[in-house]
Amino acid sequence: MIGAARLAELLAGHGGPALLGFPTPLFNPLTSSSPLSPRELLAGPFGLLAFLPLVPVVLLLARRWQRAALIVGGLVWLLPTLGLPTTVVLLAGVAAGTAWITLLGALRRRERLGRRGMIALVWLGLHALVLPLWWHGQPTWYPSRMAVLHNVGFAYFLLRLIAWGMEVAANPQTPLRLRDTLCWLLYPPCMRLGPVLLRADFLRRLDEWNARHSPAWRLGARRFGLMILGGVGLAAVGRHIPGVAPGGVDFFAAPEVYTTDLLLRVFYLVPIQIYLLLWTYNQLAMALSLWVGLPLDDNFHRLPLATSVREFWHRWHITVGAWLRNYIYVPLGGSRRHTFLSTLAVFGYCGLWHGPGWSFPAWGLTQAVALMVQRGWDRLLGRPRDHALLRPPTRESAATRTRTIAWTGVCWLLTMHYQIATLVVFADFEHAGWRLLRELWWRRGLAPLLGG
Repeated sequence: MIGAARLAELLAGHGGPALLGFPTPLFNPLTSSSPLSPRELLAGPFGLLAFLPLVPVVLLLARRWQRAALIVGGLVWLLPTLGLPTTVVLLAGVAAGTAWITLLGALRRRERLGRRGMIALVWLGLHALVLPLWWHGQPTWYPSRMAVLHNVGFAYFLLRLIAWGMEVAANPQTPLRLRDTLCWLLYPPCMRLGPVLLRADFLRRLDEWNARHSPAWRLGARRFGLMILGGVGLAAVGRHIPGVAPGGVDFFAAPEVYTTDLLLRVFYLVPIQIYLLLWTYNQLAMALSLWVGLPLDDNFHRLPLATSVREFWHRWHITVGAWLRNYIYVPLGGSRRHTFLSTLAVFGYCGLWHGPGWSFPAWGLTQAVALMVQRGWDRLLGRPRDHALLRPPTRESAATRTRTIAWTGVCWLLTMHYQIATLVVFADFEHAGWRLLRELWWRRGLAPLLGG
């Protein structure tokens, strides 16, 4: 049997991914002593800023050549942000996925393939395409230490192509519209980190687009201002997260060497940082899409107001949540049958979709369990999902309003702390937050009771 010391050594070093069969551990920027280089930042989601100076050029060219302007604009943006090798690999992967769906659609139209058969082959073929990127190993053609699956946008291409494949399976006579499809695939504001804009929605907006009309400059400027505000917030939060000295042990691996104050900073600020990263990028993508004139769907809606796990998921990564619901949860039966298994499948897939590491499926499991607990609680109280909307308005006394506000506050605190704790699980690629949360629980929970 393996000794406890050796097991701890494996888990603390390269053992987490090695035990799963992954060749190297994922790079975690939260615990890295060296920041991302400018080249790495360009290769990531915030390389979208490089599309900003191209917006007026695209708008000018689109007055005469709409489709060509979008396609060329996307290609011109890719090259300086990713470099030639990564751009070639990305475009080859997208082309292979598009060809696979086109081939299956042709077989479906000729009735050589049934709807269910095509759906199965869409899922199998597209996942086989991204599997080498999921099975993490630092590719020589990629200019960043960050995992290529999400950083470049392969993960979001996967969701969009699956949805398109299922659309073709259901309606095999849908026109290919190759040039318009290329516009959809190469539209920079939704390429790397969402939002997930489905092909049918994009084509409808493309048909209505007129580059000669004045874009929504004011709305775009408001979103861009929120992006700058988010960047300021990220800088402020980042300054207060404990730094790891070169060669030092990180706070996820050895929380016992950090003070309680520093661990509490990690507990609260790391999840806030993750949210601000996603929210700030969302504002940037929305701003640029409004200025081009092909707006995206909002991915976040006042997330800090969520007072339940279910409401949290109505506000967090809205387009990804809608995709999971429409293409996994509902086809598996949804709330009609096998609800727990359907919910588990949704969040299990969502976890694995983020990459190879224990933390991702562990985080997905926490969300599935919490949603089922909430569902059981609602059933116990005998209230339907939208019970508040079904009740006629009544005049409440001051005491009733006070109790309602107090209970809402309690629900908000519980929801936020649960999501903060589970985002810590998500952010710790090696140990799934177990060491840090256990250390905090001992110090803030049991130790004071025992006089420690």
